Amino acid sequence: MTLRNETITIGTATAAPGKCGQGQLRVGALSMGSELSMPVAIVNGRHQGPTLWLNGAVHGDEVNAFMVLRQVIADLDPETLRGAVVCTPLCNPASVHWRSKINNLDWLDMDQQFPGRADGSYSQRAAHALFQGIRRYATHLISFHTVGTAFDANPYTVYKFAPKMSEESCERVEAMALAFGVSINCRVDLATASGEIAGGVAGALDAACSAAGVAAFMAEVGSGGAFQPGPIAEGVAGVRSVMAHLGMTEPSGAAPLAADRKIVTKRGFVYANSAGMLVDAPAAGSLVKAGEPLGRIVDFFEERDVSTVAKDSIVIMNRRDPVLHEGDRIAFLALEWEEA
Repeated sequence: MTLRNETITIGTATAAPGKCGQGQLRVGALSMGSELSMPVAIVNGRHQGPTLWLNGAVHGDEVNAFMVLRQVIADLDPETLRGAVVCTPLCNPASVHWRSKINNLDWLDMDQQFPGRADGSYSQRAAHALFQGIRRYATHLISFHTVGTAFDANPYTVYKFAPKMSEESCERVEAMALAFGVSINCRVDLATASGEIAGGVAGALDAACSAAGVAAFMAEVGSGGAFQPGPIAEGVAGVRSVMAHLGMTEPSGAAPLAADRKIVTKRGFVYANSAGMLVDAPAAGSLVKAGEPLGRIVDFFEERDVSTVAKDSIVIMNRRDPVLHEGDRIAFLALEWEEA
């Protein structure tokens, strides 16, 4: 890991060692001439250390990270900080304006576009502009997300092992993710995880960071569409603990780790095989025993059990929106795990 002590410049934000900076990183323009840009904040410590990049709202409705990063950056002192913290809390401005996971300019998921293209569509250009700064400065990165607005989840982490990652790199990423301190920590081996999650992962920010030698993981902090004080507080505590783990702050700054930390090694979605209204769904964090149902689907005339689980499972994410179409996601489950 390269430790730096240099002036950092991202867009119009710049900070010399021992200073703070704020500004904007341009990512595009609209037809009427208005600019699209993401806010950037930098706290550059006077002392040499890692550069931790904190990124939020790559999906525009996932806003809890905005408050997490706002509090984290406000509490840092560049005189005592070892290394630097760079925050891009709203990295997908078009999607934030649209209040949606994707935007209405090119209808792409920005978290599938990294490392991006300077001559591509909006999402590709925004990804490229962001990743150039990350590639230049970051040694570590936390990519903040939430689950969708239709779902509930306690904060959890996801960290990915790519086929070409060294054993040392895998160990470094796992230690960083576990330092975040939450109960559920999902280890995803990209060589064997086919079908575990919907969509691709090759263009995700954390995967692109791994390919570029930047240690990265995803922190899922609650649900989208509204600020949630509990998950926000856990996110702030998690960042402080990661910073202490990396030696950027004193160990006393770390929050207590969850007493029941688990490393989840296999996950899966459960989908509705019939339509109606979902009731009695088990809460996020619940242990569902083999043979137990994941709630009931009812319509105005009858009710039936949702599919039962074949083995003991932990509910990572449950559905809070009761309206179900056939094929909708009901839950996201941890199927296999080990104690951390």
